[in-house]
Amino acid sequence: MKKFKKVISIILAALMTFSAIGVVSFAEDDAAVDYTSQLISAATGSDEKVATIILPGIGQSDSTYVKEDGSTVSGGLILIDSDGIAGPIITKLAWPLLKSIGTRSADPKLQSAVYDVISDLFYIQASDKDGTAREELILTRYPYALSQYNEDDHGWFYRMFPMEPVVEAMAAKYGASDPSYNPEDYIYLSTFQLIANPHDSARELKDFIAMVKEQTGCTKVNLVPISLGGTIMTSYLQLVQEEYNGDFSDINKIINIVACLNGTDLFSDFFDRKWNLADEFLYDEYIDLIVEANGMEPYMGGLIKIALKIIPKEALYAILTGAIEGLLDNMLVNCPQFWAMVTKERYEGLADRYLVGEEYAALRAETDWFQNARMNLVDNLNYVKDNYGVVTYTVSAYGLQFTDGEYNFFGIVDSSAKTNSDGIINISSAALGASYVVPGAKYENAVMPSPDGELDISTCAFPDTTWFFKNQHHEVGRNDVILKLLGQILVGEVTDVNSSANFPQFNYGRVTRNLTRDGWLMDQAAEVIANEEGLYTQEQIDTVKPVYEKAVAMLNKTLLDEKSAAEAEAMVKELNDALACTGLTSVEAGPDFFTQVLNKVLGSI
Repeated sequence: MKKFKKVISIILAALMTFSAIGVVSFAEDDAAVDYTSQLISAATGSDEKVATIILPGIGQSDSTYVKEDGSTVSGGLILIDSDGIAGPIITKLAWPLLKSIGTRSADPKLQSAVYDVISDLFYIQASDKDGTAREELILTRYPYALSQYNEDDHGWFYRMFPMEPVVEAMAAKYGASDPSYNPEDYIYLSTFQLIANPHDSARELKDFIAMVKEQTGCTKVNLVPISLGGTIMTSYLQLVQEEYNGDFSDINKIINIVACLNGTDLFSDFFDRKWNLADEFLYDEYIDLIVEANGMEPYMGGLIKIALKIIPKEALYAILTGAIEGLLDNMLVNCPQFWAMVTKERYEGLADRYLVGEEYAALRAETDWFQNARMNLVDNLNYVKDNYGVVTYTVSAYGLQFTDGEYNFFGIVDSSAKTNSDGIINISSAALGASYVVPGAKYENAVMPSPDGELDISTCAFPDTTWFFKNQHHEVGRNDVILKLLGQILVGEVTDVNSSANFPQFNYGRVTRNLTRDGWLMDQAAEVIANEEGLYTQEQIDTVKPVYEKAVAMLNKTLLDEKSAAEAEAMVKELNDALACTGLTSVEAGPDFFTQVLNKVLGSI
């Protein structure tokens, strides 16, 4: 049974992690619109324009691989050459798997076959033991302002980074005195390779900043690290200290958005192969979590549980061991950027476990360099503050375990029941040192407790400029209030946690993307009410208008509470149903009779 537990945990954690690790990002393919322009006050202070550079999260920097025949494989996260892939997989796996099922034991060739399949699948992003990528990947770069993006890239940008509130805030700050001002002339995206070294990415950022200053005429730039972008910011600070005499005169503000500033226990557990092995979790709760996270009907959970019982325990162990070894050997262990996602507290032990011997010397030197950069992070941030007036702002989220949120299958890792996070990154990482207890517990003797008692923020590096959103998932681009806060910080209307009653230090999470994304419910409702082309009847307008106004009132709230998430969810349904009278949407139907029967029969397994 011990082997069986390990098998299940490895495969579910490994394969599910890399099928969905792209969620560690600012937002998914949705955009948000600001409905609270009245919150933006008149411009105060200096009118000097400052460019803003976004350091994106994982999966938000596209790369392309050119195959020998000239065809390409492109994407923002995992690049898999799918041409003709099914045949070799079936050829390698079918016979040893069938033999294993037939003999009720693991075929000797099964584990190596799985390893070979994983190696074949991930060959594009494999690295050698010196830390260099085996294949040449072409990074999609944007060496120009957002205003210069073509139509497709412009749309992609706002789906990835719903920055409309930021643009509106910038326009309010600078546009009144300069009618020619276009906020998008001052917004840039500095992409970086995932299969690379954050040390090298920091060097590229240094050059990128120089380019932005030249193009815009700005003397300073804001840095906005999002999620994995925090590792690049960390590296950049150390690079400038070591190679540029600590000259940070071109930095204005640093605004971390759920940034990965000290890795995550989720990824550390993956490297450490630590899982939740309790039978009741693996066989029941975990499968149900996977079903829920993927939006599947409950009966699918029953089918998965049945399938797991068909495969012999030893065969599952071989499959999962082969899969995890294939991922570690080909994609993870040899890539410096993945090591940047391991927490600093666990780095030394894991590096001593994997990066041993002369063949790993070059890679170990680079991962050690990043560890040093991370150990110096707070000192470096204090240095730029004391010597250049650069204030570090941090927006973080907490109140979730790895079993909570939309990607709850990450809960297979052992740390899930021991941490407090945004579902992806520990609050201690995103908030630069916040102390915590698990969600629902109370922190004893906290010096600066959160209202719910789960945190002691006295241990944060910069508590006066750190905001916390309770029960907010890592994909903060879904929460319009966080985007509005970012805009207000960038233009200087919010300077610390006490400067605006509209944006308190402790707030709550909500999901408004289905209301606010471009062309979705709010936009559709506004078009119906305006009725510029005379397509809608007065009855339809009268049905939609009061619900639209109710949604506007809700979106204008920036002071959220524990009921806000449910309120936003209900508002999505209410506006969707109101628009159904126009034919623009339809009332969501429940499962058909056959699905209901399957759910009843198999869903309770």
